[in-house]
Amino acid sequence: MKKRIALAVIGIVCVTAALAIWHMLQQKRQDFEDNTNAQNVKELRVAVQEYFISMPVYYILQNKMDEQFGIKIIPVQYQTGAEQSFDIEKDVYDVAMMGGALLQPMIKNQGILIAEHIKATDGDRIYVRKDSPILDMQGFNPTYPDIYGDRESVIGKKIIMKSDTTQQYLGVKWLESVGVRKEDVTIQYREFRDAYEEFLSGEGDIVVLSAPYSYMAESAGLKKIADVESLNMEYYEVIIATKKAYREKKEELTAFLQCLLYANSILEGDYSKKVKATQEWYKACNVEVTKDLIKEECKDKILVTVDNYDEDQFGTFEVKYAEYMAHVGNISPLVIPNIEKNMDKSLFETAVEREKAQLGN
Repeated sequence: MKKRIALAVIGIVCVTAALAIWHMLQQKRQDFEDNTNAQNVKELRVAVQEYFISMPVYYILQNKMDEQFGIKIIPVQYQTGAEQSFDIEKDVYDVAMMGGALLQPMIKNQGILIAEHIKATDGDRIYVRKDSPILDMQGFNPTYPDIYGDRESVIGKKIIMKSDTTQQYLGVKWLESVGVRKEDVTIQYREFRDAYEEFLSGEGDIVVLSAPYSYMAESAGLKKIADVESLNMEYYEVIIATKKAYREKKEELTAFLQCLLYANSILEGDYSKKVKATQEWYKACNVEVTKDLIKEECKDKILVTVDNYDEDQFGTFEVKYAEYMAHVGNISPLVIPNIEKNMDKSLFETAVEREKAQLGN
């Protein structure tokens, strides 16, 4: 009897030891795989802004999605695309999320357009105070019947906007639509937040605002005189790679684009997630925006996915944008060929194909 008990104890001890060894080997194997995966993960520095344009990157990082695609995103914070453009050759980031600031790096042969990221149907708006004489004139231009203003009411006014952005694109087009040249007004260039706050304090006669401030303006008592919709100006916010990253990190850039498409599809597929992610991003950036205004912005700005994007239109907006800015004298017509020269949709096409294949599985 004692012999059986002893044998049983020995058996239990052996099994326990075997299990412990097996567990240790499994842990070592997992540690090895984790270490190998960590070595295989490659860093990609992504220039982001404290606005909606960069919200998907925040969502990716919060959910560690970048690791699933073999990259580690290192966010590099900027206030606007104009500052990103200024730094593009300083090797402080590899790829940037940009709005209207995309023109400068492209016409200067400093960056490559590799994807279109957000289709904006609204977001940039032009405002005046409620006692402005501009509000007395609507429909001056029958092509844009909903906008306010005419030559007489606008000449000599002071306009506040941000240079080298879609704000400037909207502001200049509105001026042209009411028959006013840039030389007939005074334009003051300010940062996004500064433009909003200075106008509220009494500076200027007209202000061009981007989200989220364009959504805050009406509750602050300002009156809208034009916007993206009334001027027929849908636009894209894009992804611009540095020349160095484009040469040396094509696989990482492609992985980033696929990761972005994956995240965008989740956010576009669930409106509540899109709103929540935007709330959290603004909070992380110390930008105070109400949930109602965030809901409005989320409806107006459509994240590009494999299901809602027509690849054949890639680059159409950018060329049209450059041609218009040359038409109004903001850039030289001689640099327009650089726009097509500095765009490559092959990385985006590969990312789309990979994501479609993944969804098919």
